[in-house]
Amino acid sequence: MELTLTLSASNLILMAVGLWGAKWLVNAWIALYLAFESIEKYPGQGFLLLHPFRGWTIVLGTVFPPRGCMGDFYAAFSLYKKYGSTCLSSVVLWGAVPTYWLSDADAIKAVTADRSTFTKDVQAYEALNMYGLNILSVDGPEWKKHRTIANPAFNDSNNNLVWKQTISIANEWFSDIDQQLMQNKKLGDPTTLVDLSSVLARITLSVIAFAGFGRRAPWSEDIETPGGQVMTFKPAVIGATKSVIPYVVTPTWLYNLAKRVRIPLLTSAGQYFDALKVHMLEVISHSRAKAADGKGFELEAALLRNLVQANMIEGMAQGCKLLSDDELLADMFAFLLAGHDTLAHSMTFAIELLSLYPEVQDKVREEAACLWPDGFPCSESVGRYKESMNQLGYTTAVFQESLRLHPAVPRLSKIVQRDTILPTRQFSSGPDGAIEDVMCSEIHVKPGNTIIIDIVGLQRNPIHWGNDAEEFKPERFIDTPTYHWPRNAFLAFSSGPRSCIGQRFALTEATCLLAGLVLKYEILPPKNLKGTTREERQANLLKWIPSATATPINAFVRLRRRK
Repeated sequence: MELTLTLSASNLILMAVGLWGAKWLVNAWIALYLAFESIEKYPGQGFLLLHPFRGWTIVLGTVFPPRGCMGDFYAAFSLYKKYGSTCLSSVVLWGAVPTYWLSDADAIKAVTADRSTFTKDVQAYEALNMYGLNILSVDGPEWKKHRTIANPAFNDSNNNLVWKQTISIANEWFSDIDQQLMQNKKLGDPTTLVDLSSVLARITLSVIAFAGFGRRAPWSEDIETPGGQVMTFKPAVIGATKSVIPYVVTPTWLYNLAKRVRIPLLTSAGQYFDALKVHMLEVISHSRAKAADGKGFELEAALLRNLVQANMIEGMAQGCKLLSDDELLADMFAFLLAGHDTLAHSMTFAIELLSLYPEVQDKVREEAACLWPDGFPCSESVGRYKESMNQLGYTTAVFQESLRLHPAVPRLSKIVQRDTILPTRQFSSGPDGAIEDVMCSEIHVKPGNTIIIDIVGLQRNPIHWGNDAEEFKPERFIDTPTYHWPRNAFLAFSSGPRSCIGQRFALTEATCLLAGLVLKYEILPPKNLKGTTREERQANLLKWIPSATATPINAFVRLRRRK
């Protein structure tokens, strides 16, 4: 009798679980059906297994989704062309969320301009909160607070420091290059191979450390280690940056376990984050001490000054700091990440493209020679950045065109808060593939829908950039009396109120370095690509993988001293 009762109870439990599972499946199928019904009149109607703006999507991005499928990181404008529309529809499996992909400048402008209707997908940025909430991971009033504190630091005075430090660190790099060239010349090779990813990470880190945080990071030696910390500043920053994605996809419990038990990748990631925290705290402590002594803040650390000052005063609530200790650390990391890793990768693509287009190099060299007729300046005679930048319009256009083809962030995600109509376009393709018969259309998005701003798709959209949108043509970014380049179709620095506050910082550093590099050296593809066509060299050199930013993987060029 007891055995019978036990079996009956087990059966009841199994039946309950089965009924719950069946109910869940039915509800899930109904939700998917309704989601697809809501997008049935829009082109695309793709099915996404993973959210297109989450950690695992980035990790799997090189192989999944397969090429040519909805969500493919490498599809550029091809899917829009396939369906004849600048807006494509899809549904994400988990949550049955209707998701719309935009490559239309007018639709994207409407999204980025209306922050109350289209809010930031903050869930996607939670992984960047390893130190606390920061300017990248918040929205609404909290984001406005962070932005208001940091924005004044990005001014002309700061850009002058960027220009000065870029020239100083470039001279140190060029000195190393010349020594390598002398050694190679003795062996019969007038060139030297350069690993751009490694070199540019060091350069951009030195510039943001100096111009943003008053921390000098010499080329030939690392910063002194505070408090006997084993790991020095540069490897801590670079290692922490590379550990962002492993941190994103790791459950908190497993990440915490890796601090006690060695787990490959995760344990070292924790060590990088911990070491960087020590260095950032040392910088903060030094600034606080100077303020307490009445010496004020260093002029050469405008961003640090603003962040620390906000941390030392009370906000609206009594006893509450305007910027908490955690937020101060988190903002420092966010600016270090954006100020060195993102820019290093963007400059890598630009230099690789210059190696493929010697005719573009010639124009950059002519422009740089007019600015610096006596050669690249030393750090003592740098001049003012604004006057110099005005004379490097074509070089700036080269960097912008590289950003158009290879934006650091391929896509962004927004959450719809209220019913809205967005303008889009439909079109057809002629026999030669050219876009024809462009017609205005619209889509109706609803609360809870997801909007994917497809930056790569937008910036390769022939409707905005012409039928040669896949080609590298820096002249696109030079206005003439009859032509103005389409500002709304360029989102390399985002757009609207949330556009990148470091845009001028990045343009100043990149333009200065590119001009100086081309003035002194001829940039050539690696030897293993000799005898290949430009298209084959381009396919090899410009490979990239999704990560915290679009990351080049074949970042090697050769340099040869110009006569």
